[in-house]
Amino acid sequence: RPFINDPVDEGAELLHRELNIRREIVIRLRIDVLAFPDSYLFERYRFTSQSITYIHNLLRPYIYNITNHSHALTSQQILCVALRFFANGSFLYNVGDAEHLSKTTVCRAVRKVCLALKRLLPSLWFSLDMNLSEPSRRSSTGLQIICDAAYIISNVEAKWSGSVHDWRIYHESNLSNRLQRGEFDGLLLGDRGYHANPG
Repeated sequence: RPFINDPVDEGAELLHRELNIRREIVIRLRIDVLAFPDSYLFERYRFTSQSITYIHNLLRPYIYNITNHSHALTSQQILCVALRFFANGSFLYNVGDAEHLSKTTVCRAVRKVCLALKRLLPSLWFSLDMNLSEPSRRSSTGLQIICDAAYIISNVEAKWSGSVHDWRIYHESNLSNRLQRGEFDGLLLGDRGYHANPG
């Protein structure tokens, strides 16, 4: 060690203090998500405790952390972080702030869950819908993007002006018609704006 414990020189003391700065480690206790009522869970994760437990049991072998080093997330926490991201269609930072996690941790959790879903359900499609507003023109466009389990965009619907319900955009899309005719076999995962419908 290049410094003595009690240096005399002020410059040496300053360097000693700066070189030995250690970031304070803050360990936050992780909450048990399933301890909350179903109304709380559904609002944040779009699933009840029974549904989260069911999904967790399916995905656990694919998403659990091998180590508990550095207070790694449990498989249930990984799932809930991803569900929260899927539920609000927000940014990684927003989910991280709400769950007291870094953006990197949220990204890893979402990726793990997506890869697990892809492994279990290779014919799974994800739907992302949004409203693009143009304040200068006071108009908006309803947009729906669907990607497959390999994250490849397979369908884009952007022809709807104004406020249009998610289900209408999907129901009148080419993909919906092709699914109803049986041209594809798979599941479409979307938010609660989409009806639970086999076709």
